[in-house]
Amino acid sequence: MLNRSYIFPFFISLGGYIFMVSMDTVIKVLGSDYPILQLLFFNALFSLLPLSFFILKNHGLHFYKNQNYTFQFIRGLVHTLGFFFVLMGVLKLPLSVVYPVLFTSPLMLLLMSHFILNENINIIRILAIFLGFSGVIISAEPFGNSQISLIGIFLVFVGAFCIALTNLLTRKYFHLSTSFSAAFFSMIVSVIAFLIAMKFSFAPMSASDVFLSMFGGVLAGLGISAIIYGSRMLPASIYGMTSYFQLIYGVILGWLVFQQLPTLFNYIGIIFVFSAGITLFYFDKSKNES
Repeated sequence: MLNRSYIFPFFISLGGYIFMVSMDTVIKVLGSDYPILQLLFFNALFSLLPLSFFILKNHGLHFYKNQNYTFQFIRGLVHTLGFFFVLMGVLKLPLSVVYPVLFTSPLMLLLMSHFILNENINIIRILAIFLGFSGVIISAEPFGNSQISLIGIFLVFVGAFCIALTNLLTRKYFHLSTSFSAAFFSMIVSVIAFLIAMKFSFAPMSASDVFLSMFGGVLAGLGISAIIYGSRMLPASIYGMTSYFQLIYGVILGWLVFQQLPTLFNYIGIIFVFSAGITLFYFDKSKNES
């Protein structure tokens, strides 16, 4: 039974993942009509609206002081690469395939934490890693004539690695920045990087598409803020399970918006990935105790 004190942050965290999947959907809807770098620029720019509110609320007007800007810049670049690769993959894949691949990120973080942060890696974690990566392979439908883009899977996989690396940097240098500061400055770096990458050229957008792009960016900012709140207020075992709602919601949106239903291999892959999460968060005692 969920502790009553955890109910509110639990649903806030769930909402954060709903916002993030919805943001991916907006990018996928607009991606066939506009350059991806332009969409990512607007997305990062408008995400600063809610992030600015929360960073001012939590840290005040002088939040920019006493920042380690070298750390913020490096973390921001890695985050920007992850942002770019994942959303490039979103354009090429059904949402039901994107999220099983994306869920390799916490598994990669486990491996990197073992070798870089000297964290223990036990048999439970090895089993979770095996189940998770097996789920990704199955979702890619390597058997028979697959219509799944292997390039898309590779792009999301690289993005997942960048996300894991971003989280590793955050954990290793946690004393250098708060969660909201790191998220805010990462988006600042993304805005600048995408603006430079597209060489200040814009494809004309209709008013409705500008509004939709703005809406997607606000969803991203709200999603990041909600996920940060959940990670701070919930135990790791409960918080970790909220992230798996992406798998369910991604399938639902893929069906409603793009009429993309998972194949049998997709379903099996999702079950494997979900099993990895169950194994990790319910049976990994060393993780839960930490």
